[in-house]
Amino acid sequence: MMKKMMFLLGALLGFSLAASEIPVKGFLDARCWRRQNFAQLVKENGKVVAVKLLPGSAYCGLGNYGYPIDGGKDINALYEGISFEVKGDGSNEWGTVSIGESRAFQAHAYFPLKSKEWKKYTFSFADMSPSSDYNAGIWAKMPVTRLGSLSFGDSWRITWCNAKRVPFSYQVRNLALLKKAAPKYDYAKYKKAMDLSLAVKKMKSNQKVLITCFGDSITAGTGLRSTEKRYAVLIGEMLAKKFNNANIKSECVAVGGARTKDSIAWLDRDLTKGLPDVATMLIGYNNRSGGQSVELFKKQLEIWITHLLARTNGKTAIVLIPTVPGVPRWYAQDDMAKAVYEVAAKYNCTVVPMEKIIKKMGPFEYRAKYLCDSVHPNQAGHMMFANEIVKYFK
Repeated sequence: MMKKMMFLLGALLGFSLAASEIPVKGFLDARCWRRQNFAQLVKENGKVVAVKLLPGSAYCGLGNYGYPIDGGKDINALYEGISFEVKGDGSNEWGTVSIGESRAFQAHAYFPLKSKEWKKYTFSFADMSPSSDYNAGIWAKMPVTRLGSLSFGDSWRITWCNAKRVPFSYQVRNLALLKKAAPKYDYAKYKKAMDLSLAVKKMKSNQKVLITCFGDSITAGTGLRSTEKRYAVLIGEMLAKKFNNANIKSECVAVGGARTKDSIAWLDRDLTKGLPDVATMLIGYNNRSGGQSVELFKKQLEIWITHLLARTNGKTAIVLIPTVPGVPRWYAQDDMAKAVYEVAAKYNCTVVPMEKIIKKMGPFEYRAKYLCDSVHPNQAGHMMFANEIVKYFK
């Protein structure tokens, strides 16, 4: 009888009472939320049933109200992930969930908003992108004391190639902590990227080949005029001509301001353009701008590679471009560039030594000929980048 009553209670409250799912206490309470201009409580028949999120970052102060957030007394209870249901607005936008002690110590994941029907999402902490070295080991179970806050939404106002994001909204309900949550992928399965020569072989045999270019504002083309082409576009055109293969296509999913943690979190979104035969990555400038250590940069770059290979079943060749210098930041990126070579050797990635090419010409020539400001390439710079990258496809 008691079990039956508990089942009926769970049905009325709209959540599962399975032993592995612990509903988050206070999630639908207005006192739980901060920055409420981005979050609205949704009522049906006078009862709060969901939270509606608007563009922006709606902070849920779960660590401040209803602590501990699992509603229990054991603050050392361990969890492996979270789940919740989402009703999207039918747009191509993606929502964001972040969980952890504070913004600097959070882990992040993105989910699509295409469906207008309620859809459940489950995230193992192993699937989420860590912000810092504090939670770079987030793959283990975590006590509730490390899950002190949760937020939906983020501060990003731009997306691929710095395009402005469109207005969007979505509803969330049935937020729960999971005692058991297996990772979506086996991130240890693929320890080596596909050799670039195999992708070139496909190019030479007139097969379809997709090249996806990841990175920050340098790859996104910040500073270029609308009529000018970023190197991510140029390499596709050059390779199609080089191998007389119109089936070679390049896509750019870079975003100005991105760091490695963002590239990890955005992978599912970025791969909606297709699973790449070749992925290029140039990143690190913003990691240093944000004061991140080279150790964290290296760790997160490895996470990005393993997460990408897991999603493509190891069938992607990876071309890494070491973090390039700026002017006057001529030497400040050297340790990160070195880390890229170390990661490339570990995962069988091709390296285009762009930073060495730039260093040979010196800061005055590089600034005068190839930059539109202190770091971003102009059209000649993007052409130079493309020419150097294409040389490695042979």
